[in-house]
Amino acid sequence: MKKKITLIAAALSMVFGSFAKDKKVVFVAGPKSHGYFSHEHIAGCKLLAKYLDEAKVGLKSVVVTDNGYPKDPSVFDDAAAVVVYCDGGGRHLLNAHLKEFDKIMKRGVGLACLHYGVEVPKGPPGDHFLKWIGGYFEAHWSVNPHWTADFKLFPNHPISSGVKPFAINDEWYYHMRFRENMNGVTPILSAMPGADTLKRKDGAHSGNPHVREAVLKRKEAQHVAWAYQRGKDYNDGRGFGFTGGHNHVNWGSDNFRRLTLNAIAWIAKVDPPKGGVPAGEINVKILEANQDYSPGRGWNAEKIETILKEFNGKAPKKGASVAPPKKASGSKGKALFTSKTVTTSTPGHTVDIAVDLKGSKELHLVVTDGGNGFACDWANWVNPRLVDAAGKETKLTSLKWNFASSGWGNVKINQNAQGSAMKVNGKTVEGIGTHAMSLISYKLPTNHKFTRFLAQGALDDGGARQGNCGSQASVQFQVYAQKPPSIGGSITRTVAKRGTRVGDQGDPAHAVDNLDVHEEVKASLFASEPMILSPSAIDVDHRGRVWVCEVTNYRRHKNNRAEGDRILILEDTDGDNKADKVKTFYQGRDIDSAHGVSVFGDKIVVAVGDRVTVFTDKNGDDKPDSASVNLFTGISGTQHDHGIHAVHFGPDGKFYFNFGNSGRQIKDKAGKPIVDQAGNEVNDRRKPYQQGMVFRCNEDGSDFETLGWNFRNNWEAAVDSFGSVWQSDNDDDGNRGVRINYVMEFGNYGYRGEFTGRGWRDKRTNIEQEIPLQHWHLNDPGVMPNLLQTGAGSPTGIMVYEGSLLPEIFHGQVIHCDAGPSVVRAYPVAKHGAGYSAEVVDILNGASKDRWFRPSDVVTAPDGSLIVSDWYDPGVGGHNMRDLDRGRLFLVAPEGHKYKAAKVDVSSIDGAIAALKSPNQATRYLAWHALRKQGKKAEAALQKLWADPNPRLRARALWLLGKIEGRGQHYVDLAIKDKDSDIRIVGLRLARQLADVEAIEVVGKLVSDKSAQVRRECAIALRHAKTSQSAKLWAELATRHDGEDRWYLEALGLSSDLNADACFDAWLAKVEDKWNTPAGRDLIWRVRAKEAPAYLAKILKDKNTPPETHPRYVRALDFHSGPEKEKALEALLDI
Repeated sequence: MKKKITLIAAALSMVFGSFAKDKKVVFVAGPKSHGYFSHEHIAGCKLLAKYLDEAKVGLKSVVVTDNGYPKDPSVFDDAAAVVVYCDGGGRHLLNAHLKEFDKIMKRGVGLACLHYGVEVPKGPPGDHFLKWIGGYFEAHWSVNPHWTADFKLFPNHPISSGVKPFAINDEWYYHMRFRENMNGVTPILSAMPGADTLKRKDGAHSGNPHVREAVLKRKEAQHVAWAYQRGKDYNDGRGFGFTGGHNHVNWGSDNFRRLTLNAIAWIAKVDPPKGGVPAGEINVKILEANQDYSPGRGWNAEKIETILKEFNGKAPKKGASVAPPKKASGSKGKALFTSKTVTTSTPGHTVDIAVDLKGSKELHLVVTDGGNGFACDWANWVNPRLVDAAGKETKLTSLKWNFASSGWGNVKINQNAQGSAMKVNGKTVEGIGTHAMSLISYKLPTNHKFTRFLAQGALDDGGARQGNCGSQASVQFQVYAQKPPSIGGSITRTVAKRGTRVGDQGDPAHAVDNLDVHEEVKASLFASEPMILSPSAIDVDHRGRVWVCEVTNYRRHKNNRAEGDRILILEDTDGDNKADKVKTFYQGRDIDSAHGVSVFGDKIVVAVGDRVTVFTDKNGDDKPDSASVNLFTGISGTQHDHGIHAVHFGPDGKFYFNFGNSGRQIKDKAGKPIVDQAGNEVNDRRKPYQQGMVFRCNEDGSDFETLGWNFRNNWEAAVDSFGSVWQSDNDDDGNRGVRINYVMEFGNYGYRGEFTGRGWRDKRTNIEQEIPLQHWHLNDPGVMPNLLQTGAGSPTGIMVYEGSLLPEIFHGQVIHCDAGPSVVRAYPVAKHGAGYSAEVVDILNGASKDRWFRPSDVVTAPDGSLIVSDWYDPGVGGHNMRDLDRGRLFLVAPEGHKYKAAKVDVSSIDGAIAALKSPNQATRYLAWHALRKQGKKAEAALQKLWADPNPRLRARALWLLGKIEGRGQHYVDLAIKDKDSDIRIVGLRLARQLADVEAIEVVGKLVSDKSAQVRRECAIALRHAKTSQSAKLWAELATRHDGEDRWYLEALGLSSDLNADACFDAWLAKVEDKWNTPAGRDLIWRVRAKEAPAYLAKILKDKNTPPETHPRYVRALDFHSGPEKEKALEALLDI
């Protein structure tokens, strides 16, 4: 009996708990309108509300039927989302309430507008709709024909979950007025209208020259439903526009209904289930309920029932408005051809394509990204042709496609995606231009005789020759005889296997089963609930124990656990690769929502709230000896993801860490503002720093340096044995602009305008064409390049793997967690000029089976295995968590590996040397301090390590050898003569940290180095030198710029910024009248010297300067001021 009562109590708790968590959705139904079964605002709202509530996805509906704006606006007070279904234009119910409703929108409340509800007058109503839902129907621009739209392809977006291809007749409005450059807008439903939709005479709703140009001439698919992600000014709210809904019967289509239900959940910031919000069962009686009018004569319910069956695949098609997907020959969804990845390193930037087409009725051409994001992925199908058995060729461009989509720009014949001439590796070509991700579909002629499809797949120069990302351009070409599966995600070297979830949602017994794991490693569950909950960050100590920041008091749940959040220690005591022992190191409200824990001997450094604080455990009882002592204070961003992040220990004995753009400033332990080594107070007031920043300092906080700035949310800084720093950075959510950065010291990384602080959406000269590139101001002089752009995501923990246990592809590479796409990746890099290029390799991926997998951190254990923490939650971002009861740790290692940590003894020099070789940061920390303390006694042992064939171990030895008293110059001299450019770089970096070594003298010895990366470091080393000698050295470095390497150019720029006039004069003296070269024009574009504007004017007035480059040089003038700029502008008036 007692057990039964307990079960009932638990059930009641679950029921009432779920109601307590439900978010409110307010449906606002407009007055009655068009007649029975058309524009049924009340019936439509109540129908959608019914299915939304029955789906039990955490939403509860309220339907307002006041024939207009709610009489009691307090109904919006606690709403998560509002759905407006009403007549629009001048009668729209929001027109008279723009200001008050704007306040609701600025709270982050979602807004969906259905059918006529997307139309408002141009002017203030239209301007507000652009801010609220990203687009609207604009009279004399948009049109409202009735037509059958065929939806074949859906984006990789939550709103598409569970929606299958469908075709349906409705009054699909199209040619919407969207935000400029589609900023923040994701098309959800797109189709190609027929010419018959534009047969009506021009009018406010019927036709206009703009829409005819788009549809009849440019053949642009039209977006009839879209999602919109607002910015911070609207508290990251979301919008959805849906132009269907004239025909009430269409709510009977499961796909039509499910897509709308998904969208309502999404704008309420509730992730739809993997298969979409359950659409339930539908029948005529449900559709007939709550109608504004009575049925007229001839009403035939049986006909409607038949249509419903045809909609949902339960009856043969008999002319209803639904068109199920057609069957194609061959294996469904199987590619006939998949190319290798084409990059700028591919000979000719092309790949040959030859496909057997015998018996095929359709042809589908797909371009996907090459696994490193979408940046600069302009692609061409060169000379595509169909060949019959006799060898006769038919140009594919002579046929009309049935569907065409491009990830950016438009699909064009004999033009690239921008509409310019198609060029490949400098040569003009013909064919079809597009941009990844792209699908172009053809129906082949009946009884055709074609046996082969031939073409070349190529990178278009429009992307490949862009200075900001051309080196990252990479695509794959695929050919199908049947409609392919969704192409919304990127292809990586380890493609996720498609499948359904194994077991119940959240069951830890199947946690590994629901991950796609790299084929050369094995993942196992190291720990899960109830041992740990929601880990935000981890570290692994020298004993192999995992330290965890366990967070439940986060944002909306910040008072969930009265005792406060915890720092846990988990241990595997019996060697079975599973934690079996857990301790609470510390629990308290002062560490609520910590973002980082780092184990440094007896010091435990925690990044939390407004500070970096240090716990001490000298007696080793796994409890703090006393209250923590603050190292840094005054940081903003408490209970915000964009605040302070974990501290890491570098090979030079320094701390490296960062904060996102809510950190704002940092103060010392006494609360005094920090002035860094460059003489700047460290805050975000643009003097010069702003937004997110990355730092380096001594362990006591002294010698504080700002290494980079103008990030959005750079979550953790990883430093390798050479002293190179790597980060990720989160885009302005929803804009596919997540990036991986190599941090070039002192660099500006471009999230906001350097001097103005203006956002990436703001208009500017020479604005980037693609949103992911606009996001970082990459066309502006003074902005560092990105290593890699990975698309949409929510990046978290990052590290550099310097072990040997994992497969070689991971050795020395950045390994990174991205909780958004549910993936842990490696980014193998290659040297590229003065910078790097990278590719993407998945290690763990939950996207196909369990999107609740939210990796938050990754750390190398002493044995070289990986420990990955999983926040585990249905959503990520929005400063919310919906699952407080789960959390996991995974062990990643080769098959058969047993987790262990060798005993560490740093009391002897040999023991410390062995520990210094460890891939684990906590172990190396102990070794570094032990050897540093030994001083000259350790020199002989370190010299042996310096002779090791592994350059990373050599680098670790060099940092310590160079810091032995009186030996710095000796080891710097050895290092800069080394055959390995990475070691020469370490030598110069070491010299900059040594008081008894003149770094400028070292630069003089390296200024002609054959490695552009070494010369990059020379430029960085000169930044704070303001002498005639440094200017001459800079000029020597400048003469070695090739006019193509943006990394090298920006290194020269930041090197000259504090001594620009002297550097520029020294360069001019060296080149004399031979300045007008590609390299010279680059330098003039970048350098901030007073004399530079005059040269910019000369370039712009030069008839040999290509007109398409003019905006670039005009933009450069925005980074100058004073009379020299004014004089240059006057000189341009006669152009």
